[in-house]
Parts: sequence; C-alpha cells; structure tokens
Amino acid sequence: MIGIVTSGRKKAKNFMSMEEYKKQFKEELGINPYAGTLNILSPYKKILEEMDGIMVRGFIRKGKKYGGVKCFPVKIGRLKAAIVIPEKSKEEYLEIISKHNLREKLQLKDGDKIKIKFVPFLKWRRKYLLDCEEGRKKAKIKIYYENPLLKNPLIEGCEERKGNKVLPSRIVASMIFEGNEKENFKKLLTWTKKRYSIMYPPILIDYD
Repeated sequence: MIGIVTSGRKKAKNFMSMEEYKKQFKEELGINPYAGTLNILSPYKKILEEMDGIMVRGFIRKGKKYGGVKCFPVKIGRLKAAIVIPEKSKEEYLEIISKHNLREKLQLKDGDKIKIKFVPFLKWRRKYLLDCEEGRKKAKIKIYYENPLLKNPLIEGCEERKGNKVLPSRIVASMIFEGNEKENFKKLLTWTKKRYSIMYPPILIDYD
C-alpha cells in the first residue's frame, strides 16, 4: 500500500501516552509506541474500517470513556509498525504507530510517498453453527460452538462464559491481501506453519 504523508491534529500524543493503551499495544502488537503517530492519506482507509483487525479495548478513566482501537500490523521498510483506527475517529487520514518517531527516523515530510507492507496476524473469532428443527408452531434452534483447536492449551483461557453457557473462541490467522493473491496466500500459510504449527495444516481458511 502506498500512503502520502500528511499532518495531523496533534491529538495522538495524549492518547499514546496513556498507560491503558500503551499496555495493550505492547501485549497485542509487541510495540511500545512512541507518543505520536505518522499520518498518511490512503484510499485504503474506508476498506480497512470495514475489515476485522486486532482490537485494543476501550476504557474509562476519571469518568471519561475512551474508545477501542482497531489495529493492523505493518512494516515500513524493516521497521515494525501498525495502522491504528480509533473507533471514535472521524479523521480523513490513517494513523501509524511504532516505537520510533517515524517522521524523524525516515526523514519524512508532508507530501512524501511511503510504501507500507501488511503482515500476517492472529485474531480471536467465535463461530456459531445453527441447526433448525421445524415444528408445528415453534422452531427449535440448536447452536453449536465450533472450536477446531479444543485440545490446544492456548484456547482454554479464551472461553467466554455467558450465563450457563461457555462460548469457546477460535484462533484465526489473518492477512490483508494486496497484489498477487497466490503469493499472499502462500505467505500466510508459511507464516502460520512457522510460528503456530498447531494450527497447520489449516482446517479451513476464508478470505475476502
């Protein structure tokens, strides 16, 4: 993806300094973020807003509610970074976090074009399977919770309890495809096999 560097509204510094966000960025992305973001203009913004990413949870601090943040791991050259899309943001640009001050590190100025490379990532997803039984006046619906990694110890700590039901989560390896589809698909499989062998070979992979 190509992005054009632009100036922001100088609001990110405050949010990036909040420990509630910083802790989650480090846990979910492996990034201890610099207090600020690199802002870029890109036609991908609307597409990314509609896609699933890694979610950083919102929180309440001193009575004020701060929204969640959707994240997509990327690389700029060899630098590890992430595109972040705050739930409450209405900005026209995308924001990128890194442990570096990317403007200074890469000597960027407004109007410069940069190449951003999407990388694979894991996310949690819950899948519901419905089995309907017809009746005279009522229809009974059985709900099955698919969990292909039930024996995986990683999944045991990811069950969500609602009332007397336990909803097991599912690990999903994901990647945003750009350019050659076959090459991207091969890259995703190689990444999964190398880092998460218990997920390989895949039972089913959906992509759109």
